Amino acid sequence: MNAMTLIKKGFQAVEAYCAIHQVAKVQAGIYQICPKCAVSDVETTNNERQAEVDRIVREKHFSGAMLPARHAESGFRSYKVNPNNQGQANALNQCVTYTKSFISGSRSNLILVGSTGVGKTHLSCATARTLLNKGMYVRYITSEELAQRIMSAWDKNTKDQSEESVIYDFTQYDLLILDEYGLHDREKRLELVHKVLYARYDAGKPTMLISNLTIADLEKDLGDRLWSRFQHDGLTVVECNWGDQRVGGAA
Repeated sequence: MNAMTLIKKGFQAVEAYCAIHQVAKVQAGIYQICPKCAVSDVETTNNERQAEVDRIVREKHFSGAMLPARHAESGFRSYKVNPNNQGQANALNQCVTYTKSFISGSRSNLILVGSTGVGKTHLSCATARTLLNKGMYVRYITSEELAQRIMSAWDKNTKDQSEESVIYDFTQYDLLILDEYGLHDREKRLELVHKVLYARYDAGKPTMLISNLTIADLEKDLGDRLWSRFQHDGLTVVECNWGDQRVGGAA
């Protein structure tokens, strides 16, 4: 039984008619109302409430992603491609294709490599924002910050704040964007970052790795075992081989 039927059964019809819907109004207390108008008002209220819930959820998705403030609005459309730079166009197309495949259910990894200022973070954040708009959970963090988060848990060493719990938390995101890989301190911090990458592999969760290292150096830094795992579910490699665009680098 729909809302309009309930209204008709619950109230007595009167001789007045609704000029909009051309149906008899009903007596509701001291008011005469049109059943169709009443249903429309209820539907509008419900839609407004749902829209507000959707807005709150969306804001939580975006705030939880911790995207850099400078790239909070970065998207694929705002990524500037030099007409004379085929590499930029290729990098953009690869990231767009990766994002579309992710939305369709693919869970492969992606590596963005290149020197500073070539737009790697912009492309990663454009990917993140697109997925966030689809209701997915994405987290951006630098490798140095990730290692520091784990090390900070050592001092607390509680059930909710331990090395294991922090690593577990970072396996829960649909996509982890790990920026500035290779800029962290070596030895212990490198091991901590690798623990997160191993954990995400074991959980079947993809990672976007961004680095200034070359592919050859990155493969060496990850090591044979982790590099093999990184390719297991599919790997897209985007090489950004052009100059620093922040200072007018050559295409």
